[in-house]
Amino acid sequence: MSLELGGKSQSPNIILDDADLDLAIKQSQFGVYFNQGQVCISGSRVFVQEGIYDEFVKRTVEVTKKRVVGCPLHPMTEQGPQIDELQFNKILGYIDSGVKEGAHLACGGNRFGKKGYFVESTVFSDVSER
Repeated sequence: MSLELGGKSQSPNIILDDADLDLAIKQSQFGVYFNQGQVCISGSRVFVQEGIYDEFVKRTVEVTKKRVVGCPLHPMTEQGPQIDELQFNKILGYIDSGVKEGAHLACGGNRFGKKGYFVESTVFSDVSER
């Protein structure tokens, strides 16, 4: 089910203890990385029930580290560039803000490559809800 509840920050994925973890990880990856996250219903937040949280984060990081970032015209690419420099810098600013506010940067968080507006696939964990 997809609910658009007022923008990206209000469209979380909710993963419960009885979820098929492989499917939940696959779907949450699609939800956040579809169109480089540049959609209003991007699932950029994932709420995971405590009983499976550590395993979900561990496996999500493993999958995320294997994502192929690059030219969107290449058939193996899973994540292309941001639309422009403004969006690229905005995302890097959000990542920096997350780190400064105490979230654990589990993987990614940097520019990918030396040119273009590519951002590494990024996962935060232990994020406080504000």
